[in-house]
Amino acid sequence: MFLGTFKHKLDSKKRLMLPSKIASKLSVDVVISKGFDGCLELRSAEAFNTYANKLMSYSSNKRESRILVRQLLANAIDLRTDKVNRILIPDTLLAETNIKNDVVIIGLGDKLEIWDETTYNQFKTETDKTYIDIADKIDDHYEF
Repeated sequence: MFLGTFKHKLDSKKRLMLPSKIASKLSVDVVISKGFDGCLELRSAEAFNTYANKLMSYSSNKRESRILVRQLLANAIDLRTDKVNRILIPDTLLAETNIKNDVVIIGLGDKLEIWDETTYNQFKTETDKTYIDIADKIDDHYEF
């Protein structure tokens, strides 16, 4: 399970070194994909296959389903971590998220989110004010 928040930088070749706590829990084969709210998502290949299978189970008769599946799967790329636990983030995905140099990596259970640091700080400031209200709106069977 991935937990925590880590600040890192891309190197001059647009590679991201994964924190050792994260790298030790990932396999060599990973998938990076477009996420939501302006971030990228990184999963093990196995976790991504589970995620992709759920996406592909949505009805292709519904336009919204087709759009979602296209956006998420067309913007996903198989990667391999190198010997020092770096991944090379493709330019297309960097452009999707405005990531240039300073990044924040957050652990979210079975995946990691990779954010441009400024974008993440703005998102966090906005959501720090609302997450308690959101918790109140979630189904009653969830307890925090």
